[in-house]
Amino acid sequence: MEQPPNGSEERNALILRRTLSTVSWLYALWSGLIGATAWGRTTLGPYDPQLLVLHAGVLGAAGAMLWKPRRGAAVALFAAAAGSIFFVVLDVRRHNVQSAIVDGAYVALAIALWIKSRRHP
Repeated sequence: MEQPPNGSEERNALILRRTLSTVSWLYALWSGLIGATAWGRTTLGPYDPQLLVLHAGVLGAAGAMLWKPRRGAAVALFAAAAGSIFFVVLDVRRHNVQSAIVDGAYVALAIALWIKSRRHP
């Protein structure tokens, strides 16, 4: 029989969710800044800046929904992670390994923090 989480477990889960929320906001800020500065001047493809700004919006939404857990937070988080995976693939195809590592780090952090915040012994 599974026991309900105690106060310290709930507090730890809250800290992990808020950490994930903050990481999402930081990635959103970074993606938004890159997309905004590249708007109309990129040579890598006509839709890159728009996709970066859209991804920044998804990351920001995930961060907002995770701060105070809301319905759909998991969907927003996994959509943000899927967007990051898209950019990892794009970076690898363009031989930009450094960017792929940065984009992939969000996916690894998101999955690890999400699982850790959901797990109860």
